[in-house]
Amino acid sequence: MEANEQVKNAIFKLLEKYSQGYQDKDIEGILKLFVPEDDLVVIGTGFDEWVKGSEELRCGFERDLEQATHIRIKYRDVTISASGQVAWLSCHMNMEAHVNGQEIYLPGRLSAVVEEKNNEWLFAHLHYSLPAMDQEEGKAYPEP
Repeated sequence: MEANEQVKNAIFKLLEKYSQGYQDKDIEGILKLFVPEDDLVVIGTGFDEWVKGSEELRCGFERDLEQATHIRIKYRDVTISASGQVAWLSCHMNMEAHVNGQEIYLPGRLSAVVEEKNNEWLFAHLHYSLPAMDQEEGKAYPEP
């Protein structure tokens, strides 16, 4: 179910606020983009980056922002579908960051579930992953 233009525009604004929050290192601004629920789940690329609930969410984003001096996020190929007050999206989310004096580039993928609460769209679930670099194109599994 493809989302209507009004819903798509609202979710694109949510994505823009998310990337701007990272760029500005605005922890409070980022946290406001997520539902304040105990069953909120955010999954990052690190083995230990499985965050549940608002308290763990703050710690996870504080770590992200503390460990980089510059962060820039860009999206492409965004797809958005919706049903009622729930929508889901997927896209390529590329991140550039300065970490320990080095610039890194993360060609990632983002999927998320967003929920409309009080006329505002918020993340209820977010998963950011990186492709397996040791898995050849056309192969279903990495080489052992």
